[in-house]
Amino acid sequence: MKTSASAYLALISLATAAACSSPPHSPPDTRPLADVTATPHECNLISSSAIKMATGFQSYLAVGGKRDKGRFASCSVTDSTNATGALGLTIEVFEPSPISPEGLQNTKAITKGSDLPVQLGPGFAAWRRGSHNRTIASVYGWTSDYKRLLTVNIYKGAVGRNALADATEFFRQLKPILLDKQE
Repeated sequence: MKTSASAYLALISLATAAACSSPPHSPPDTRPLADVTATPHECNLISSSAIKMATGFQSYLAVGGKRDKGRFASCSVTDSTNATGALGLTIEVFEPSPISPEGLQNTKAITKGSDLPVQLGPGFAAWRRGSHNRTIASVYGWTSDYKRLLTVNIYKGAVGRNALADATEFFRQLKPILLDKQE
């Protein structure tokens, strides 16, 4: 069987186009995070299943910090079992807040942040740029006197998930425990 040069070129073009086309996209993962403090815990508070769902990490290292009286201060999650892995999630409580009221408003303006729903109190959610031009989903919320600040940042969200919605859900569930609670 003889193959003409034009048929051969058409076949190569078709094969190249098929090889270069992107694979079909997965449908969005709209499952709720559920209880972000359910057991088993990381950092003595954060649900490991919520971490896996929000970051997509199956293997990760979670490192927590505490303040005086053993109170939760932070939880940082990287995508490997050593400290050099890429950062996926951070949850931090600052007391006192290291950012002034004006600084928070400036951050909101620069990131084009959106106010949190009224029931979540003062704060905003925004997409921002981090190092290496990475997009980070961030939620900042504070007490009305600006003395305490709770931040949730998802540096690497799971494929198909809305990282900003996940960061907001972490904040919604952790606020009564970490920000509203006076100790």
